[in-house]
Amino acid sequence: MTEGIKKSAHAGFIKNDAKSNYSEEKMQIICIPPQGFAANSYIVTADGKNAVVVDPAQPRVEDEVRRRGLVPAFVLLTHVHFDHIGGVRGLRYLGAKVLCSADEAVLIGSDADLCEAFGALPPGFSADGTFSDGETKELCGLTVEAVFTPGHTAGSMCYLVRDEKDGGRVLFTGDTLFRGSVGRTDFPTGSDSALRQSLKKLARLDGGIPVYPGHGEGSTLADERENNPF
Repeated sequence: MTEGIKKSAHAGFIKNDAKSNYSEEKMQIICIPPQGFAANSYIVTADGKNAVVVDPAQPRVEDEVRRRGLVPAFVLLTHVHFDHIGGVRGLRYLGAKVLCSADEAVLIGSDADLCEAFGALPPGFSADGTFSDGETKELCGLTVEAVFTPGHTAGSMCYLVRDEKDGGRVLFTGDTLFRGSVGRTDFPTGSDSALRQSLKKLARLDGGIPVYPGHGEGSTLADERENNPF
């Protein structure tokens, strides 16, 4: 991710090459941009000790978690395509619990994860728990609300994450919503009509919430409502 995403009043954005500077007053979001073909990965911490990792795309995400002295407690998967899950096994070995939608959990290890199609290693893990649409879980000082957004895959999920201390909110959209674009729907279980309905659902969320997508630069919901042709 480039400098296109701004630091909100509530959620600190730290690039991968920045120094650790955790605050006890607000959550910090560390973006791990991909090396080669993979997704953006995000490390989220509210206390500088425990972390929730969103879409750990590559094994080096585990290295970054270790380097920062964080304990990976949970992994949130927006979907299980190979370019979003390459670092899951290492984090699970460290004790992280893997969460995704129930509709996506059944796709792990199937042709729909695209591992075989793209010559990637098989997942080697299963989900430890699932989210249903609108369900909220309290994870490591963060309130995580699941927003079911099928279209890119049948079980794609976005996560609306709120800091329990200051109420700041951010949205992790995976491959459902990008800056100025959306995810493709021609892979197994994809649906153009479902994606369009999911985008309408996101557009109805209130406010100009910062958006952290699976690929490319960040944005806000306000910017996407105004500028995204989809």
